[in-house]
Amino acid sequence: MQFIHYISIAIFTLIFSNSVFAEAPVKAAHQVVDIKNKANFEDAEFSLKINDIVMPYSVFSVFVMPQEQVEFEVLFAQSKNSYTLINTQGNSKLTDTNRWQWQAPKEPGLTTVIIESPDKKQRMKINVFVKVPASYVEGGKLKYYHIGHYPKSSQIKDTSHYIVPDGFVKVTPENENVKISPHFSLKEFVSKQRSKHPKYLFLQNKLLLKLEKIRKELILEGIPVSNMVVMSGYRTPYYNKSIGNVKLSRHVFGDAADIFIDNDGNYRMDDINNDGKHSIGDAKAMADIVESLARRESFKGLLGGLGIYGPKSHRGAFIHVDTRGFKARWVSK
Repeated sequence: MQFIHYISIAIFTLIFSNSVFAEAPVKAAHQVVDIKNKANFEDAEFSLKINDIVMPYSVFSVFVMPQEQVEFEVLFAQSKNSYTLINTQGNSKLTDTNRWQWQAPKEPGLTTVIIESPDKKQRMKINVFVKVPASYVEGGKLKYYHIGHYPKSSQIKDTSHYIVPDGFVKVTPENENVKISPHFSLKEFVSKQRSKHPKYLFLQNKLLLKLEKIRKELILEGIPVSNMVVMSGYRTPYYNKSIGNVKLSRHVFGDAADIFIDNDGNYRMDDINNDGKHSIGDAKAMADIVESLARRESFKGLLGGLGIYGPKSHRGAFIHVDTRGFKARWVSK
């Protein structure tokens, strides 16, 4: 059943993928790796379509505005009987078999939507973060937290690829450790500026989907991944300006992450190319695998930037990934 499930996912994703690129050459399939611990992948027995994305994970997140409508639909159901949507807040309406229209609560905060199989043995947990409206930002601050100022639409050439936040997730000691996907928690993406709680975050869930896919592909390529570090996720315009970064950094728009593999816990990129050195070569090896994903039809909805960064005295090598919607490549030694 699982084999049929994964084949079905591939076919569905192919149909629903959108691309702004010409067809790239398809890389020959690498030799299949025998994965003994499939639990590392955290895949559920069915997939869930959440608005315009499809995900197969047992836990995931969406970030919505108060009273925003969200459509949930079970794909590749493993039973002919109906699945159930369970929620304690918000309003849901069954619009078709295994499809619901759900409305978020009025108040910002965290709520949970559970999709349960008929036999109650399979569950997907969707953490729904209802955002604080951006209109609450005054003088570049949300409460006492520095947000800074986003560029005006007139300053952005292509507004379709630079989405100014409509709201921000309130991050507190109570919710910062919540899993927002199988291998990442909310606090990993918070801007690095010094501040007390509450903090505020803007994050796009396509980035989570991309990071999980990258992690899985690394394992399939024979690279152990017990710890993928998000060195930098969201950056407020305030913090982004303070470190001298470009004004339209993807980090400001909530769809970028600087990442590296750190299985030994020393906060440096591991020697993943096995050359006995910690160098830019490790970042290039990681980037090559991301590039191979980008050539696939099923990945085109997650296309974006890919940057390679060599080590410095204060940090190790890393790669930058984002979901800007068009291809961008660069290397910084």
